[in-house]
Amino acid sequence: MKKKIFSFGYPKDVSNRDLKFNNFFNLNIKDRIRDLYDLLLRRTYYRSYYKKFFKKQKYKINLVLPAKGFSDLARKKKLNSIKNIKGSKILNLGCGNGIDIISWVRFKPSYIKAIDLMNYSKSWNKVKKYLKKKNIKTTVSFQQKNIININQKDKYDFIVSDAVFEHLNQFDKCMRICSKLLKKNGVIYASYGPLWYNYGGDHFSGRDKYMNGFNHIILDKKKYLNYFNKNFRSIKNEIKFHGSGGLFVIRNLFSKLRGQDYMNVFKKYNLKAKFLAVEFCPLGYELIKNKEIKNKILLKNKNINIEDCYLKSHIIYLQKK
Repeated sequence: MKKKIFSFGYPKDVSNRDLKFNNFFNLNIKDRIRDLYDLLLRRTYYRSYYKKFFKKQKYKINLVLPAKGFSDLARKKKLNSIKNIKGSKILNLGCGNGIDIISWVRFKPSYIKAIDLMNYSKSWNKVKKYLKKKNIKTTVSFQQKNIININQKDKYDFIVSDAVFEHLNQFDKCMRICSKLLKKNGVIYASYGPLWYNYGGDHFSGRDKYMNGFNHIILDKKKYLNYFNKNFRSIKNEIKFHGSGGLFVIRNLFSKLRGQDYMNVFKKYNLKAKFLAVEFCPLGYELIKNKEIKNKILLKNKNINIEDCYLKSHIIYLQKK
């Protein structure tokens, strides 16, 4: 009998017990100031400063930002400027605990279907009760489901996701399905990262020591599993303190693609990029200055260029032709 690599139990419901709600419906002064500051100062500065770091990428990049340089509000407003969200049907992929649904209903879509591979039933029920209390007219449904098994007869104006595409280990198949689910001229909004070849691309490496941030693409399988088992505490600890990163490793939920690979798949399914922002990773950029680490990365990963090690994420808007 083969010995199991991972022997951790897996909970039926991974809901956040301390789920808290903020007032997402009325933009407060703090939201407005942050958005204005980003628009007039941060994005203007970073557009010129960070662009020089990504000269080898063969696809068009509209904006280069530091991590978290494009606020949640700004992302949704950008989507609304491409196609009006009001009255639309939205499919939310990887909705997690469902709290982000509250910020989507601010734009008054008629219907949101939210799915996730994991079960957050308790959190979803809390969100639905909150929406009912606020007398929100948008119909919202939650379901634990893999996108591969979704009903492809349903059609949507928007498909939206945050921190999901990097976890689709059948990414090509998922994009083929998304293209079928999307109405003509429909739009996909997706932010995804860290990308696989970036610092901490497995959502785990570097958690213990900064110098180990590229372990997932440097170590062989046996050494990596030893590293993982040594630093993984428990399922409960993982969910509470680490955003479930270790659970993705256990279930091998990674697309393991470069930025260029994602763009190739989008093109394959007639999804045209309307706007693309990328996030720069200073940790990755600094660590590859270590020649030993840089050489190990390039020796084990001959398909990449060194920019992939500090290209943290994509924030993209795709329209179906």
